[in-house]
Amino acid sequence: MNTNFRKNLPGTSLDYFDTQAAVEAIQPGAWATLPYTSRVHAENIVRKADPAIINDCLTQLIERKRERDFPWFPARVACHDILGQTALVDLAGLRDAIAKEGGDPAKVNPVVPVQLIVDHSLAVECGGFDPDAFQKNRDIEERRNEDRFHFIEWTKNAFANVDVIPAGNGIMHQINLEKMSPVIHADNGVAYPDTCVGTDSHTPHVDALGVIAIGVGGLEAENVMLGRASWMRLPEIVGVKLTGERQPGITATDVVLALTEFLRKSKVVGAYLEFHGEGASKLTIGDRATISNMAPEYGATAAMFSIDQQTLDYLTLTGRDAAQVKLVETYAKTAGLWSDSLKDAVYERDLTFDLSTVVRNMAGPSNPHARVATSDLAAKGIAGQWAMPAAGEGTMPDGAVIIAAITSCTNTSNPRNVIAAALLARNANKLGLTRKPWVKSSLAPGSKAVELYLKEANLLGDLEKLGFGIVAFACTTCNGMSGALDPKIQQEIIDRDLYATAVLSGNRNFDGRIHPYAKQAFLASPPLVVAYAIAGTVRFDIENDVLTVVDGKEIRLKDIWPS
Repeated sequence: MNTNFRKNLPGTSLDYFDTQAAVEAIQPGAWATLPYTSRVHAENIVRKADPAIINDCLTQLIERKRERDFPWFPARVACHDILGQTALVDLAGLRDAIAKEGGDPAKVNPVVPVQLIVDHSLAVECGGFDPDAFQKNRDIEERRNEDRFHFIEWTKNAFANVDVIPAGNGIMHQINLEKMSPVIHADNGVAYPDTCVGTDSHTPHVDALGVIAIGVGGLEAENVMLGRASWMRLPEIVGVKLTGERQPGITATDVVLALTEFLRKSKVVGAYLEFHGEGASKLTIGDRATISNMAPEYGATAAMFSIDQQTLDYLTLTGRDAAQVKLVETYAKTAGLWSDSLKDAVYERDLTFDLSTVVRNMAGPSNPHARVATSDLAAKGIAGQWAMPAAGEGTMPDGAVIIAAITSCTNTSNPRNVIAAALLARNANKLGLTRKPWVKSSLAPGSKAVELYLKEANLLGDLEKLGFGIVAFACTTCNGMSGALDPKIQQEIIDRDLYATAVLSGNRNFDGRIHPYAKQAFLASPPLVVAYAIAGTVRFDIENDVLTVVDGKEIRLKDIWPS
């Protein structure tokens, strides 16, 4: 750690690095124009880089040059069990090699804190209509992964700087957002921004908190674990100004699917995006996280929001210590990471997106950026004439939804989206609506917080009644771990060569990814997933067709959609 520009952080016993002073010493007035991403990287350079190259590296940021690489020292590494395990196997192998040569193997440890979350090993073999689904799925997961889990548990005890969250607790990205990221670290008397690399493409989920976090490969993660710099050139930093306010009844999922289409067309592949503007300031962290999570789907490397009051409210909501929340506020306002200090930031490219234009959306049938408004399903040829097969010919209609899954950190880290699904379920139950029998339904939240607030709101029972009981706290259907179908249903799909589909609240829907017998899949908000479990087929015009008739009144989606 360097000493130049190290000062006391006002109102605390901590120091910080006055990066604004370092930048202004090179070019007066430059700090005000720097985007959030550049400010965080500049701090990292001033604090950690070789003093001989600091000014050259800062000049790259100030003058928007790409003539040389600069070092980035991420504060921590987050891993899921599949790719994180391979890195730890390498370190274990290194220990063996050192022991063989007579050295002390205990000296081989990650230099940077590593958090490994076991979340990619569970398949939904039992659907949410089985009251014992959670325990059955966990038992199967433990049997299938006994040796792997034993090794992972060993690493927790054997290595310093390794923290393991075992299976059955949630998805790495949602736990990162709700629990693991401090946003601002206080280490060895110094406060500095949290930064992170993760062994999963959706690591930018936590960008919603103002934390630069990107997905990397296993070798890059190992490099960072060992305390080495991740060398990079200044990325393209694109400002995305969000204007307006979304319409009533429009979810964050609708917004992110519209944004994914818009940003794909805007060619932001490899860019760091910074969302700002009045529209961004009104989004909760849950809504921001839904947007940041899908960075890989619109092609960006990072999807940043700056620190503001929403950040502080979320940290308080998720149980962070009051002193930590105050530190985040003090540091951000002092060090130039508070949202209001970025009003003069200059971007290489500016985009504008009006939130008020967003309608109810889905994406599919094959790509996350293939948005289709639910009002256009018939015009697009997705919804249309359909009928149940005649007696003796089968049980499922064309376009049968065989999997309906509320899954993935994309949406289950957003309480508004989950509550909306539960309220729609409650409204449907009151009218006697039921899940179609061929639909394998499931709820796989990204953390146990979801179960807690659903129970406290007395809504979990309404989801369970429709077949959306909790099957796991893990990455499931979105990751292709949707489990086996009922053998009779699978056989009928084969015998009749049915076009069967999946509807899920995830971020991936490539052909064949969700299940081998679901030819195609649609991404949708959690309440829409519940609605399609009731409808039973994607040929159903979800906005206009009649779900049921009660006392002579036709019931459509608008009649059960929550406010």
